[in-house]
Amino acid sequence: MAKEAANSTALNSNHISKPAQQTPIGWRDSTSHYGRISRTLHWLTAALVTLQFTVLLAWRGMGENAITLLLASIGPHGSLGFLILIVTLARLSWAWVNRKQRPPQPLGWGGRIARLVHITFYALLLWLPAFAILRQYGRGGALRFYGIELVPEAERDITWMIVPADLLHGPLSWLLCGLVIGHIAMALIHRFWLKDKVLARMVSSGH
Repeated sequence: MAKEAANSTALNSNHISKPAQQTPIGWRDSTSHYGRISRTLHWLTAALVTLQFTVLLAWRGMGENAITLLLASIGPHGSLGFLILIVTLARLSWAWVNRKQRPPQPLGWGGRIARLVHITFYALLLWLPAFAILRQYGRGGALRFYGIELVPEAERDITWMIVPADLLHGPLSWLLCGLVIGHIAMALIHRFWLKDKVLARMVSSGH
């Protein structure tokens, strides 16, 4: 009897000493973390937008040289814009599929501002490439994706396709750039000042 009690105590001790296993991040989102697909699409968007602005700023700052030509070959402006549009549509579709099981937004004004910023992000990531493509088509220019011709050149001049992008593409691009910088700043504030788990939802590998 004493031997059985000792064995039971040892088993309980081993059970207590082992740390609780963390639930691995799955493909779908949860109420505490974003899943693998959401993370992949998020960081892919970040990489594409960063490359887009890197190429643009390099050309504006240095003009045409070996570096800017290399950057432009890696990330042609129109091709990157098309990729950003496709990835953003995929993000919106996946967000809709996971709408009932995503990490909740903060309550109060902080949550409202966060939602407004995210809506603005998605609107710009859709509007900027979509209207740039529309402008290119309206001018009769060829639409190419990394050298592959999707739509050939044609003689046309469709004003309503051209004007919106001519007026707003530049200013809204810089608005997007400002939002990206603000987004990064807020993520760092959450991590190092507020010390909450907001950034961990899209970065860490466990709960």
